[in-house]
Amino acid sequence: MKRLWVFIILGLMITVQPVYSTSSVTVKNSAVPADDSSSPRRIYGENIAEEIYDDVSLAGYRDIVQKFAENGTRWILDARMASEGTNALSREYLVQQLDLLSNGRIEIELVGTFFNVVGRLPGYLPGDNPVIVVSAHYDSAEFSPGANCDGSGIATMLSLARMLSKYEWPLDIYFIAFNGLFTQIPRSGSPEVASMFEISGIEILTMYNADTLLVQDTLIPMNERIQVGYLQDMFQTYHMGQYWAELTRMMSNNYGMNYVVPVPSPSFGLWTGSDHYSFIERGFSGILCAYESGGAVDGSSSTSNDRWNNVEYDYDLGRETTAVIGASIAFTMSRTYGEPTQLNHDFTKGPGQFEMILFAITTPTIVNISSRWYGGSSTYYLVDSDFNLIESLAFNNSSAWEPTQVFSQYLSTEGTYRLFVQNTEFRSVGYDISITYDTDIDGNGVNDQDEYWLDPSYFVSDQDNDELSDADEIFLGTDMNDIDSDDDLMDDKYEIDMGFDPRDPSDGNQDADSDGLTNAQEYSGGLNPFSSDSDGDLMDDLWELTYGLNPLVDDAQLDLDGDNITNLEEYLAGTNPQTSNLGQIPLIWFAAPVVTVASIVGLLYLRKRENQLLS
Repeated sequence: MKRLWVFIILGLMITVQPVYSTSSVTVKNSAVPADDSSSPRRIYGENIAEEIYDDVSLAGYRDIVQKFAENGTRWILDARMASEGTNALSREYLVQQLDLLSNGRIEIELVGTFFNVVGRLPGYLPGDNPVIVVSAHYDSAEFSPGANCDGSGIATMLSLARMLSKYEWPLDIYFIAFNGLFTQIPRSGSPEVASMFEISGIEILTMYNADTLLVQDTLIPMNERIQVGYLQDMFQTYHMGQYWAELTRMMSNNYGMNYVVPVPSPSFGLWTGSDHYSFIERGFSGILCAYESGGAVDGSSSTSNDRWNNVEYDYDLGRETTAVIGASIAFTMSRTYGEPTQLNHDFTKGPGQFEMILFAITTPTIVNISSRWYGGSSTYYLVDSDFNLIESLAFNNSSAWEPTQVFSQYLSTEGTYRLFVQNTEFRSVGYDISITYDTDIDGNGVNDQDEYWLDPSYFVSDQDNDELSDADEIFLGTDMNDIDSDDDLMDDKYEIDMGFDPRDPSDGNQDADSDGLTNAQEYSGGLNPFSSDSDGDLMDDLWELTYGLNPLVDDAQLDLDGDNITNLEEYLAGTNPQTSNLGQIPLIWFAAPVVTVASIVGLLYLRKRENQLLS
């Protein structure tokens, strides 16, 4: 009996086979291997000022000050002392940190006999363009550890080097640590750098010098805790200094703690006493200096008490200064060719509360202000730089989905304007504000949207004929002479249209729709990389390709092998649409009778054996 059941089982294993065999089609993998390297995010037409502002760490800022000041004084009498001692060790630390924090992207050189540290984060635009400078001095007064003067400025410079190196910017950004402010001849190092800039023909768009930031004057208003000095004389226009100082106040108000006050040079106590003045002497414009409001009451500056753990020091001031400078740089380089400047601001206010938004006008323009808010009544006030009311409007209700045009006002006077928004509801209300206006930050009479730091010919030329202008390729970081910049076998234009990265070769090997076909294979076949069924005929692309069907045409109701079973029915049944199924019995039909017969044979045998035993 055991032998009979073995035969029955073996028979089932032999006879119950699929009615067809599946043959696989190997699709050639055409994409290049993944590249582990990644490019920094390239900034064009994107305002990341708030993102930069939020990236500044109070603890990280304080740690830099502590590290920089804990080894004692960095004072030197003259250039000969710059090659030894704590001054030299501090310089080595700065060079190391600029390289480390930027992942090697900042190009560093030592300039002059005082070994000023000059780092350049290259911008991506071709040609000779203006640059932005962030600076501080790394020497200290005699006997002073120099935590506030100027460890606070060095912490600003290094923190910004870390943050800004995460991105690719249109313009070069220089990070400079001057030496020799407290030498026998004061301010000996910075003239060497200023002269280098002058001889090299480097144009400065704006310069932020940070010097001694951590003590506030408690008797002045909160919004004057940080002073930003700018040159004011009969030869200076608004664009040459005041605008840049007011931009820092705009960033501090709109994104931060509203600590910044612009101060004209005649009222700025440190105007001729810090390294930025070497650039003023050589005729550079856009030069600013950030300084503590408590300079007159700071009894520790330049003394042995200038230590990082001094209880009088408020590190929030240094953190705010750093964040505001970073936000100002990001906002400046957010401009878009052919589009006006735009500010977007969202916030929530409780009943009766106000929000104040600042924006700087640099050229006659129409300012369009629109708002969406999620509630009932609100009142809007537009105020000029002298706090004169220009216009006000009250609204009883609005759409939370469609923006409401609040103001469309022509403004011709340069300066900082304020938009006040008051929630007049009896509950909290969320707001989404948009302000658009033209700017001319260099004061050359041409609106910024009508020019860029790039030759206009780039916007109309397309050297590789890939339907991306050469300007677009520069902004994207692709090769203007190659239609497939990352060699992943997908054209740049296609990758942009599909949301892939034309600078990342690894996305050619990826499978966005998880259908077994790589993105590069989908591109080569003209398929939809985000749908496993490009033609919507209910048959997967890979299955159609495997069996010679067309994944771009609805061929579900066709019968490729003429067996009166449609391609879709074959797909659903798991059969081969290239092999006729006429005369073939589906697996379940064939297997069921065999199992039934086997069962009957077994049952008959058992009964026969039982009868034999009974007899």
